[in-house]
Amino acid sequence: MIEQLGEIGLIERISKKFLVDKQIVTVGAGEDDCAVIDIAKAKAGYKFLVVTTDTLQESTHFPTGISPFQIGWTSVAVNLSDVAAMGAHPFAFTIAMGIPAHTGTAFVDGVVEGLEKCASAYNTAVVGGDITRSREVILTGTCLGFADNAVRRAGAEVGDLVCVTGSLGNAALGLKLIKEAGIKQKLPKRVEEVAKKALFQPLPRVKEGVNLADSGLVTAMIDISDGLALSLAALAKSSKVGFEIYEDKVPVLSNDIKSATDLDLSMLELRDLAFYYGGDYELLFTVDARTKTLENEEMLKRMQKEMKMSIIGTVVPSEEGIYFKTGEEKEMVELKGYQHF
Repeated sequence: MIEQLGEIGLIERISKKFLVDKQIVTVGAGEDDCAVIDIAKAKAGYKFLVVTTDTLQESTHFPTGISPFQIGWTSVAVNLSDVAAMGAHPFAFTIAMGIPAHTGTAFVDGVVEGLEKCASAYNTAVVGGDITRSREVILTGTCLGFADNAVRRAGAEVGDLVCVTGSLGNAALGLKLIKEAGIKQKLPKRVEEVAKKALFQPLPRVKEGVNLADSGLVTAMIDISDGLALSLAALAKSSKVGFEIYEDKVPVLSNDIKSATDLDLSMLELRDLAFYYGGDYELLFTVDARTKTLENEEMLKRMQKEMKMSIIGTVVPSEEGIYFKTGEEKEMVELKGYQHF
C-alpha cells in the first residue's frame, strides 16, 4: 500500500520513472518546487505557446475493465488531443494525482507506466506534478505545446469543406459492449478487443494536427472527444456558421472492425456510435475550398491520402443550422453527446 511508503517515498518512486532530456528540462519531476525548462532549446523558434488541462476521475471516466496502465495513458492522451486540435507540438506534461491511502503500489506503478509511455510516444516530457490523498483516483493533467500556426475553433467560412480524420464510433462500440451484455454475445471476439482498446487507450492525432495546421488550408479545428454532434455544435458556435453533413460520407467504425466476416452491421445504431457517444479523439476540421488553385487541390488530395481524412460536409450560413443532407431532404442533427453536467 502506498501509505506505507509515505508521501516522500511515493514521490521518489514515481518521479524516477519519468525520462527527460536534461538539456531542455534542467529541473524535472520531484527535484524542486517547480520544473525548469530551457525555453530557448525547447521552443525551437515556434511562435505560440498553448496550454490545456483535463481532469479524469474514477467514478466518471474509468470504464469497467480499464487497466491502471490505460488510466495513465488516457490521462495524457486526452490532453495531447487538445494540443493536436490546435495544430501544436506537445513538449511538457504535469500530472496532479489524487489517490486513496489504501491504493496498492502496483496500481500506482501501472498508472505511472501508462503516463510515461503515452508521453514519450509523442515526444513529451513528464516534468512534474502533485500527489494528495483523495476518496477516489483523480488525475489532472496539464500539457504545454508550441505552434507556428495555432488553429482555432473560430475561422470556418461558408463554402469550406467539413472533414474528419480516421474513423468514428470504435470507442462508442467499446462502451456499448461494457454496458449492454446482449451486444457482446452477438459480436466477434476480435471486434470486442479492437473496440475496447479504442475506448481504453485512445490515440491522439498529434502528427495529423500539426500537418493540417502547416498545410495552410485548415480554417478551424476541434477534437472529437464528446461526440461528433457536440463537436460540430462547438465549431459552429465559435465560427458563427452552420453545417450540411452527408451522413453516408461519415467514416463509421474502423476497417478492422467492419472486415469481421461474422459482424452484422445492421444490428448497430451507426448514427449513434459516430455522432452521440464520443471518446474517439479524432479531429474535426474545416478546409478552405474557396481558394481554388492547382497547388491547393493537390495538397488536399495528399491530405486525404496521407491522413486518412474524409470530407463529410460543407459549411453553410449559421441560420441554416446543422443538418443531415440526403438528396433533397434535410434533417436537423440532434445536438447531444457526452457532457459532464
